[in-house]
Amino acid sequence: MSNNDPWIDSKAEAPRPAAKKPMNGCLLASLIVGGLGMVCMMVCCGAFAWFGYSMRPTITNVPAEVRAASQQILNINISDDFIPENAVTMDNMVFTNRTATFRHKEGKGQLLMGAIKLKMGDPNQAKLQSGQMRGPLEIQVRNNLDIKKTESKDIMINGQKASVAIGEATDRTTGKAVHTADLDISLPSGETFILLRLEDDVWDEAAVLKMLEESKVPGGE
Repeated sequence: MSNNDPWIDSKAEAPRPAAKKPMNGCLLASLIVGGLGMVCMMVCCGAFAWFGYSMRPTITNVPAEVRAASQQILNINISDDFIPENAVTMDNMVFTNRTATFRHKEGKGQLLMGAIKLKMGDPNQAKLQSGQMRGPLEIQVRNNLDIKKTESKDIMINGQKASVAIGEATDRTTGKAVHTADLDISLPSGETFILLRLEDDVWDEAAVLKMLEESKVPGGE
């Protein structure tokens, strides 16, 4: 009979687990760089999503909100003959853009106004942006009009001279005489404009010029 203890032999012969090798340095660096890249991508995507969301306009047809938006464009005493129709506001880190639309209560005219203020970049870009914003609105106001005559009238707004273009026209669809008034104001704070159209029987040039001359550009210098 053998004197060897089988339990001792079995323990001695049991294989030892292999020692774990340290992680390769290149692999570790790749994981770190990849992780940082993923974080940066998520941050960038979030920033782009936020910027895209901030470029979405806010539209309202609530009369009180339309009037409030119009006062942020131009502090002006708009006649009760005009009913608020809608206002569009776009406010982001690059610029603030507002428009407001009113219609005559008897359907005899329209009043449109807009303003753009750049928060960064070349101030001259405000003129370009204002022109792009004004274009479609001007087409809407001047639709079906044959302009016969235009005369420039000088007024003072915010302590500086501004020109109002007074036009005489005929509506091709109704044959009625129509008057127009265009005002553009350029200030360091941005660009502001007004487009007005009224039929002859409700037109009062003196009242229109007085309304415009008594207006103020919010934040204007």
